[in-house]
Amino acid sequence: RCQYGGKIKEFYQRLYPKKGAKKSIIATSRKMIEILYTMIKTGELFDSMPEKVLNRKLTQYGLM
Repeated sequence: RCQYGGKIKEFYQRLYPKKGAKKSIIATSRKMIEILYTMIKTGELFDSMPEKVLNRKLTQYGLM
């Protein structure tokens, strides 16, 4: 698990109160599959991390 959940975690947490755990898990899984399919089809990477968090991590690991 990561400290920052990103868009996928936010999507799940938004659905959970309305739909319950099982339906929220299925909907989140479907969303992840759609993202993966689009990544394969277009050859682009998924950008789920805000720029501020990304820059902090790159600095932390000495990559920036």
